Amino acid sequence: MGRYLLHPGQENSELVHHVLRFLDQLGHVVVPCAVVLAVFLVGWKAVQLFSRFRQSASGHLVEVRLPATVDPKRAPIFWRNVHSVLTGRHRLRTPPAYVAFEIDSSSNETSLRFFVSPDVSPTSVARAVSSAWPGAQCRHLQATWTSLARRFVVCGELRLAGPAWRSLWADQTTDPLRSVLGAMEVHHDGERAVVQVLARPASSHQRHSLASATKALHAGKPTALVPRLLAAWRTTAPQPRPDPIRSAEVRRAVDKVSDLPVFEVVVRYGVSAGVADRASRRRLRARAREVTAAFGVYSRDNHFVSRHRLGCRRHLERRVFGRGQLLGLSELAALAHLPSDEVTPGLSYAGAAAVAPPAEVTVRPSRQGVEEDDDDWL
Repeated sequence: MGRYLLHPGQENSELVHHVLRFLDQLGHVVVPCAVVLAVFLVGWKAVQLFSRFRQSASGHLVEVRLPATVDPKRAPIFWRNVHSVLTGRHRLRTPPAYVAFEIDSSSNETSLRFFVSPDVSPTSVARAVSSAWPGAQCRHLQATWTSLARRFVVCGELRLAGPAWRSLWADQTTDPLRSVLGAMEVHHDGERAVVQVLARPASSHQRHSLASATKALHAGKPTALVPRLLAAWRTTAPQPRPDPIRSAEVRRAVDKVSDLPVFEVVVRYGVSAGVADRASRRRLRARAREVTAAFGVYSRDNHFVSRHRLGCRRHLERRVFGRGQLLGLSELAALAHLPSDEVTPGLSYAGAAAVAPPAEVTVRPSRQGVEEDDDDWL
């Protein structure tokens, strides 16, 4: 310290000289490694984007016709079956497989369909629909882009307003899709409304993060990132005080964590019109607000908010998954299921299915002492 006070310039120059020499030696190793790592990350991200858009451009569609009666309690059975179909199909060069539930409403009709990613068999999804809702009829089609090629389009993405451990209202006595279908009714020619619910199994890291947030809430610790960093600097953690509101939140968070299996879900919507005059733009913006407000029936501890992201229209048309939010089985079943109302205007219902007659009817009783041949079968 004495030498530094007497000769500050000499000490600073020696210190700077040592630092520069160390950085020069370190640069010969760090800079090439950083360049190689940056090139690898950019190439890996490009491969992921290319595989994502290539996968979203292909796939299969499963159109569904409603049966005469729909049991609303059968939706969790369908998504549990779909979870077993999608699990274990992730590859290194392709994104995880997913299934999208779509409601497409126009002035002519309202159609329900499931989009299946190309590495998943559409027959398995159709069988899951038939087993969950007996009497439903399915038809396989080659997937095409959900074209909203109109002169004016309003679209967005619905995100959870609160953290993932807060739950939506899933156990409702009435069908929550009734308000969504009512908001999607089209009364003008050339207009169209689309709602998509994309779902895939949540990863182990996402499930672990959800469980960790629930444990931190139970222990009275902060769950957000910034309060957790500030609490880490404290020498002694404060003792949590008894809070009945936090106890209720902990119970609901535990119910969501135990609502297995957990899915990663993306919800999008879009409305379009063939003309772009001032009245049509006002009407479409109002209809978009009605569609987003219709999802308010799911509000409980958490609720949906609309976000207008860059490229949302392209993602909606090509069914790109992107980054989703975590929902339990019952929450996803409340979002994506067949409408349980007896009569829904615009939806197509399945006709009577052809059933083979019983075996005892098709066989003619054999005569005594006379052998049966092929002509005895009806």
